[in-house]
Amino acid sequence: MPTWPKEKLLKHGPDLPMEERIRRYQHNIRTIRESGCAVPTTAMVDTLDPAEIEIWFADNAFNIDRLKQVMKRVADLPDDTLLPSPFTKPDR
Repeated sequence: MPTWPKEKLLKHGPDLPMEERIRRYQHNIRTIRESGCAVPTTAMVDTLDPAEIEIWFADNAFNIDRLKQVMKRVADLPDDTLLPSPFTKPDR
């Protein structure tokens, strides 16, 4: 059974220049593939194409910013505010 190569993966955070982020991301994709594990496409884009990787980084940054904005807006609501549940049908 393949083992996730955690100790061989490189960090590719936003503090790095884009070229270095892409290089590290490509390294990680190759390392995951070589280990026999599947690239978790829910978390990563399974490609070595630099343009696609850069778009993935941009999309990820946009989604993170959207979530932070929503969390800030929810945190600013009065304590007694009731938010609709995604698990119940709205009253019509």
